[in-house]
Amino acid sequence: MALLEMQQICKAFSGVYANDHVDLTVEKGEIHALLGENGAGKTTLMNILFGIYSADSGQILWKGQPVRFASPKDAIAAGIGMVQQHFSLVRKMTVLDNIILNLRDNRFVLDRKQARQRVCALAEKYGLTVDPDAQVGNLSVGEQQRVEILKALYRDVELLILDEPTGVLTPQETAQFFEVLRALQKEGYGIIIITHRMSEIMAISDRVTILRDGKKVAQLVTAQTQPDELSRHMIGRELNESYDVDTPPGEETLLSLEAISLPRKKKGHPLHDITLELRRGEILGVAGVEGNGQKELAEIITGIQHPSQGRVILDGQEIQRETVRQRYEQGVVYISDDRLNDSLVTDMDLTENLMLRDYCRAPFSHKGLLDRKAMLQTAKEKIQRYQVRSSGTSGEATPVRLLSGGNQQKLIVAREITDRAQVVVASQPTRGLDIGATEFVRDRLVEQRNAGKGVLLISADLEEIMALSDRIAVLFGGRIVGVLTRQEATVEQIGLLMGGITGKEAVR
Repeated sequence: MALLEMQQICKAFSGVYANDHVDLTVEKGEIHALLGENGAGKTTLMNILFGIYSADSGQILWKGQPVRFASPKDAIAAGIGMVQQHFSLVRKMTVLDNIILNLRDNRFVLDRKQARQRVCALAEKYGLTVDPDAQVGNLSVGEQQRVEILKALYRDVELLILDEPTGVLTPQETAQFFEVLRALQKEGYGIIIITHRMSEIMAISDRVTILRDGKKVAQLVTAQTQPDELSRHMIGRELNESYDVDTPPGEETLLSLEAISLPRKKKGHPLHDITLELRRGEILGVAGVEGNGQKELAEIITGIQHPSQGRVILDGQEIQRETVRQRYEQGVVYISDDRLNDSLVTDMDLTENLMLRDYCRAPFSHKGLLDRKAMLQTAKEKIQRYQVRSSGTSGEATPVRLLSGGNQQKLIVAREITDRAQVVVASQPTRGLDIGATEFVRDRLVEQRNAGKGVLLISADLEEIMALSDRIAVLFGGRIVGVLTRQEATVEQIGLLMGGITGKEAVR
C-alpha cells in the first residue's frame, strides 16, 4: 500500500487548468522528485495536498484512506509536513520556541524540559545539529532549514514536502542535507522534493514525476533515466549545457572597484576593502551564501548605495558619486535579486514596466510627450524575444502582478539587457525560473560577454557560477576571500571559501 496516492487531481483558475487529471504516488521510504517548468502545476498540486487549495475533482488517498484537507493544520495533523522555499520562522525567538510554537499537550503549560529533550533526541538521531537555545536570526540558512525539518519531525509527520530546499546552501551544506534525507528515508519517511537542479534529482531521488502544462507527462525511475531524457519530457527538447565561454576575455579593464568599504547597517553585512576588476568580454562570477554582502556590492556598482570609502571606476572615469540614472546612461544595468521591491511596479502593465528605463528618450518621447505606439511596438518585440508569458488575453496590457515570478524576472532581463548596456550586474538572474527559461537567460548573459561587454554574475547557484564564469570571486562576511580562474576553480574549493575557510584548507 502506497503512503500517498493523488488520483486524477484537477484544479482550474478562471477556466484554465493548473492541474489536469494529475496522478502522483509516493511510497513509504521513497524520495520522489517533482519536476516541471514554471506554471507546470507543481506548486498547485502540493498546495492541494497540504490543504492550501481544494481540488475541483479527483481524490487523495493517505495510507489507503480517502482524505480531504481543509487547511495545512489538517494536513499536519494527518502526518504531512511542508518546508517552503522561504522559511516560516520567527527570527527573534529561539530554535526550541519556534519548534514548539502553537503546540500544546494535556497540561495548560507545555513541558519545555520534555520538549527540549525530544528536540535534542531528534536532532541527534537524524544529524540535524542545531543549538535549541540559539536565536533563529543568528543561524545560517542551512541551520534554519534544519529547524524547519525538526519542526515537522516534532509533529510526527510521515511525509515531507521540500520546495527548492538547496537553493541557498553551500555544496558542503547540500551534501550534509542529503545525508539527512537519506537518514529519514531509512526510517521510512516519504519525501517529495521540488527542484530545478538535474544533478540533485539524479543524486538523491528514487523516482521522478514530470509535469508540463498542468499534465503529468512522465514518471521515471531515476536510476533508469538521464538528465537529457528528463529535460525532453519537461520542455520538449534537450538542454544546452555547453555555453560558449571558451574564447578568452579581453585584457582591458572595464570596471574596477578600489578599496570599497561600506559601514554596517541594521541588516546585511558591511563591505570591507573590496577590490575587484571586471574586464571587457568577461563574466566575473561572485559566489557566496546569500547575506554576505552581495546585495551591497551590486547596489554600490549600480549607484543605489554610495561607499564610505574607495573608488568605483568605469572606463577610466570615477563614478562612485554618480546617480543610478547617470550610471545607466553610461551603460551600467542591473538585474536585481529582489524583483518586486527593486525592479517592477506591479500595478503597471508589461509595456509600462519595460519602458521604466527609456520612457524619457527617443523614440518613446518627443518634446515631453510619450509615443505609446512606439512603446507598444518595442514591448511586443521584447516580450516575444524573451518569451514572457502572461495569463489571459491582455498581453502587453497585463498588470505585472498577474505574472508568475519567473515571467516577472524575464521581463526585467528583457528591459535591462539592451544594446546600450556595457556592464550587466546580474544578481540571482535565474532565481525562480524553470530550466528552459534558465538556459535562455544564461544564453543572453553569454551573448553580452561575447559582444565585449562585462557581466558581474552574483549567484548562490554554484553550478551556474562554474558553468558561466571566466573568473570567480568568493564573498564571505563582506570580504573577498578568494579570486580563482575558471581553470583553477573546483566545487570543493569554492564551497570551503563560501563557508569562510580560507588559505591552505580551501586550496586543498
